[in-house]
Amino acid sequence: MPKKETVQIEIRTIPLDVETEGLGVVELTDLAGQVEDYMAHTDEVDTLKQALLAAMHFAVQSYTQAQNEGGKRKEEINRVSDLVLKLKSALDSSQK
Repeated sequence: MPKKETVQIEIRTIPLDVETEGLGVVELTDLAGQVEDYMAHTDEVDTLKQALLAAMHFAVQSYTQAQNEGGKRKEEINRVSDLVLKLKSALDSSQK
């Protein structure tokens, strides 16, 4: 199991200590930069609302990606099942 690491990042001059498994300083700094960039491009003046909009934006991206991966997995399972049926059919017809 990966060791939890605490990394200090900064978003909008606010230092944050983030504890996570599997992500290091480089990854978390990059993610913090993406959040800050997203916040900078919103028309909202209220920083809390900007942060909430950014959180929702990245949550939607994560959810959508997970759903797409699940769909790809089902598609792969269907393809393998079809291939197994075709192979069985070919094997049965060659044994007759």
